Amino acid sequence: MLDCDVNYFEKLLLSLKGKTLSECPYQLVIEAYLYRSPGKGSKHKAHPNRDESFWHSNFVFDIPTSLYKTDDFILALARYFSQEVASNFSFVTHVFSQSPETVLVAIRRSQIVTNESHLKWDEIKALSSKTPDKLNSLIATSEAFQAAYSDRKNRINHLREPFKSLTLFELMSLSAVYSFKHLAEPAVSFDGGEIRTDSQLRALKKLTEWKLRHSATDEFSLSESKITKSLKKYHIPLVFPSDQDSSIAEALLLLFEELIQAQVEFDEFISQSVHPFCFDDSIEFSVKNERLILKTTDKASEIADNWVRNGNRQKALRGYWFNLAMDEFIASGMATQQIGTAENHDSNQIAYIKAIAIKLELQRIYGFTSYVTTSSGLNVNLFQALLSLELMTAFYLKDYIAAFYEEHAGVGGWQGAVALVALKGAATGQNRFPITWSRWKEKAQNIVGWTVSNDFPTGNIKSAEAIMDFWCLDLRKYSQVIKNSAYLNLPLLTEKPIFKIGQYCVELPWLMSSQLGSVSAVNNLRRFANQRSSLKDETTRIENQLGDAFERRGFTVVRNFEDTSPLGKEAGEVDLICAIDNIVIVIEVKSTFNRTTKDEIYYHRDKTLRKAGIQVRKKTKAVRANLQEADSLIRRINLTTSPRVIGLIADTSIEFDHEYFSGAMKLSIEELIIALADNAHLLCDQEKEISRSLESNEELSLIAEEFTLYPNGFNGGEFIKVLEQSRVWERYEQQYRQQNTGQNKNKDALFNVR
Repeated sequence: MLDCDVNYFEKLLLSLKGKTLSECPYQLVIEAYLYRSPGKGSKHKAHPNRDESFWHSNFVFDIPTSLYKTDDFILALARYFSQEVASNFSFVTHVFSQSPETVLVAIRRSQIVTNESHLKWDEIKALSSKTPDKLNSLIATSEAFQAAYSDRKNRINHLREPFKSLTLFELMSLSAVYSFKHLAEPAVSFDGGEIRTDSQLRALKKLTEWKLRHSATDEFSLSESKITKSLKKYHIPLVFPSDQDSSIAEALLLLFEELIQAQVEFDEFISQSVHPFCFDDSIEFSVKNERLILKTTDKASEIADNWVRNGNRQKALRGYWFNLAMDEFIASGMATQQIGTAENHDSNQIAYIKAIAIKLELQRIYGFTSYVTTSSGLNVNLFQALLSLELMTAFYLKDYIAAFYEEHAGVGGWQGAVALVALKGAATGQNRFPITWSRWKEKAQNIVGWTVSNDFPTGNIKSAEAIMDFWCLDLRKYSQVIKNSAYLNLPLLTEKPIFKIGQYCVELPWLMSSQLGSVSAVNNLRRFANQRSSLKDETTRIENQLGDAFERRGFTVVRNFEDTSPLGKEAGEVDLICAIDNIVIVIEVKSTFNRTTKDEIYYHRDKTLRKAGIQVRKKTKAVRANLQEADSLIRRINLTTSPRVIGLIADTSIEFDHEYFSGAMKLSIEELIIALADNAHLLCDQEKEISRSLESNEELSLIAEEFTLYPNGFNGGEFIKVLEQSRVWERYEQQYRQQNTGQNKNKDALFNVR
């Protein structure tokens, strides 16, 4: 590491000024501050405190004002406002005098809006005193946000008080009854709107984290007697209400509903108000009569449409993989075999096809193999793990959710319906309460039948235990971790839906019925088990399989290209170079996880994708120079003349597709795969089509009439047009617009500030 007295960024700037560059040296130093990892990929190592080093550099006043409005400079300034170590008030004052909007946006980007004790507010207020007309509105808006944030936090803390004495299992059992109640009677938010399932899930996740942080050790030592005692307190009185026994439980349920309302309202305040304030400059915030007011623009409507568009595309991709899975299912011979009992065959068959679909997606897009390693080191059969989850989902949908709706249609009340489901289950020796539990080993034994294979014709208990481990959230373990950490991002409850409490596993049937298997599997392995030894192999496999797809279309592909020239060394290894028809595509592959919140998505844009754009810019430049100065690469990719060189970011996520980062277009790997295979007709809204078929009793049809993306024939130029013009989605989205013509859109509602 460099000596602390040596300013790394000043030294870097001097070295850059000594080179012949097409880029501005100051821009490159800003990029190093934002994106370069200390000590990695460079002969230089960053200063131990990069913030202090950068902002105290002598050159900051020399940064050209033309850079002040660039995304990278704004992000750098946002980082300045977010940290509390370095201070250079005179420079910030200078920037503000030259470009006030830059400072305003940077303050929003810094995400300190709800943190009223952050030290940078002193600087911001001091800056405002010099030009109050330009900053007062932002400060007033921020103070309104801080008051609203504090009010909501205080309300939640107050409403949590009655639940401090409940055990973890008791809180979960109460949440289970709440959830069944609102299967029939939609939960209502403070503003009178319906609480969506995903909002309820996030609220329960936050409450679970709170409870884990305060749970006593003995709460993780469950026994049959403890479970029975807990159920008698708050669960059974609600399932089988009586005048003398149920009043306390019913009062607590009402308090729980209010707590969920408060948590949902807080979460939506963050996602629909705070995050837009921080990340969306198309929305203007102000304060009028002590109330937060927002004004949306046409750009805001476009962003809202993009969120909807991405959601529709994700549904269409699930349909795409389902259609491919149908082919594999039929080819395997399983279509002619009964799966499970005759009564459950249809739902089990769909579960089997869904498991194949997810397996195909995980293998072809994320590079997983037939076996994956869990965070605890166990090897699990990927398909068996996916099939187990889909079969469990089908079971809970049929025997709990559908059964509840059937009884509710007859009796008309949620309690009567829950009671009848539980009583009919008890009559057959089955637990049909809104919460289920069993000993860990018994649960593993129950799913052994789902691990049948050629090697284990009667199933294998070790495989079953590995599957349990794959989908398990060990609450004792996470309680200890969360108590020792100021911040811990637990999985969504759907991502690890089997809860281990001591020697028991606990499941919530309504939760098990709300699964997206591919999201859960990817996030288990990519977000929460991202230290696995197999991760590097999976990433390499993603690159190789994408290269294979290009080769099948006639491209010449060079993998992991390293240029030994100084320019090439600076750029680093090129993941893929794909050439056809005198067009060279330089591809940087990124593989991450499925993001579930807007702040995660924006973080991905501002960190991963912007950095990837810089990498592609460097690599494209190095490849172009190599093609001009040497003939080795030209011979390898069969070129004879100066080619067109294009940079591309290929990402496992769909967010920000067709946007450009440092001149490189970003696309999802799935869109590239579909464009290369020319099978966009397989895209469909699988869930919608299945529901429509069931309601109308019409034959299910998921595949549109086959068409080609290349009516003039395939070549390099046409392929680039397909990508640039988003033709993969054109037919599907045209049909979607036709089906939804005339539907009202309340675009402002997405960002409604409460």
